[in-house]
Amino acid sequence: MHPTRRVILPVALAACAAPLLARPPADEPPRADFGYQATTITQDAPSFRDPYEGPRSFRSEGSGQFSTTLSISIFTGLRLWKNAWISIDPEFLVGHGPGGGTGLGAFVNGDSVHAGLLQQRPYLARAFFHQDVPIGPRSPGPSPTDGESTERDLGAFLTGTDSRFRVPGQGSRLEITVGKVSLPDFMGSNDVAGDTHHRLMNLALITDGSWDYAADARGYTWGAIVELHLESPAIAVRFGSFALPREANGLELDHDYPRARGDNLELEWDFDPESSGVAKVLAWENRGRMGNYEEALAEAGSGAPDITAARAKGRTKRGIGVNLQRSFAKEWGVFLRGGGNDGRNETFCYTEIDRSFSAGVSHPGTFWRRPEDTVTVGVVGDGLSAAHRRYLARGGVGFQLGDGRLDYAHEIVAEANYDAPVGRATSVGLDVQRVWNPGYNADRGPIMVYGVRLHLHRP
Repeated sequence: MHPTRRVILPVALAACAAPLLARPPADEPPRADFGYQATTITQDAPSFRDPYEGPRSFRSEGSGQFSTTLSISIFTGLRLWKNAWISIDPEFLVGHGPGGGTGLGAFVNGDSVHAGLLQQRPYLARAFFHQDVPIGPRSPGPSPTDGESTERDLGAFLTGTDSRFRVPGQGSRLEITVGKVSLPDFMGSNDVAGDTHHRLMNLALITDGSWDYAADARGYTWGAIVELHLESPAIAVRFGSFALPREANGLELDHDYPRARGDNLELEWDFDPESSGVAKVLAWENRGRMGNYEEALAEAGSGAPDITAARAKGRTKRGIGVNLQRSFAKEWGVFLRGGGNDGRNETFCYTEIDRSFSAGVSHPGTFWRRPEDTVTVGVVGDGLSAAHRRYLARGGVGFQLGDGRLDYAHEIVAEANYDAPVGRATSVGLDVQRVWNPGYNADRGPIMVYGVRLHLHRP
């Protein structure tokens, strides 16, 4: 099928289904809901210092060599009974990021996900069942008017506008989600940094780059997550277990679940609800058929090591991350995030980062009378474990990195993003990033990346 038809078909089907999923009156919760988003990101990386390249280098292509990604998602939800629904969300992603789509730990386009290397056709992104189980009375406060639902708005949940934690009137509850999901929908999120479609675009700024969360090459996996939300004190605990791919950054998931899975535990504390003050701690462990850097180096002798030849079942990768956000003066938003993993075995799912620390700030455009606009600035510094850097210095290649040699230095990225709504359903974003020591290599760079984003969604 022609690529254009692959884009038009899901959009046409969604348009036909829209009348069937129309919202009921405001005082009645919807039986079904529907949403969509379409985002295109175009970036340019002018020439930079590039004395040599390897098989996974960020290539210096020169000014005017624009790279574009297009993602289209359709969100559907069907309410089964009170506080329970199912969602099936098809998606289409095409294009690739600048520089060939590799060569950076903190890659500059979070939508790229090696899209240019995958089959360019629609696929199933999410398919899950969700159940809320109240476990206590609603908090004191104004009661809803007669006929007004206290259930969570299904459309807001599907499109991500529901904060998932600070939901008025929900009270203490247990949440259960089973099926195919993306883990950052539930863990590791940060309202200030946002996501690729709304605020910052860099992989290491939209979530903790050292969190090698279980996912296939497109960012999705099958599993289950259980969340306990307490309203007083305002604490949430989440545990999720999900399948890993059979190979690093692969599309096919490993069905040997006891020996190939990712377990994740997150504690969240809403310490200052008035100022959106939230603190999160995430601990995780991946277990699968991974390669070991030291073993790959030993087996290679004087040659270039190959991590794929040093794989064995039962290997683990463990990590921990801290995530803080807060607003000041009702307009400034600030975030701090830090994380790391043991770095002994190969990166398997997300990106090749073993240590990461990031910070950022956001502010609406009130100074120039554009209060709906948002300016967000973030900085991230990333590093590798000693074994990981020796592997790359000897000419080793990972799924994201490999210059053939390495003059090691921390990779640092600064990003500034301006996002402005244009009407009720469209926004435009302008983005600039500067990357020092791309791929942790002081011999190359720095790189400037300029980008523009167009985003459409169902309001």
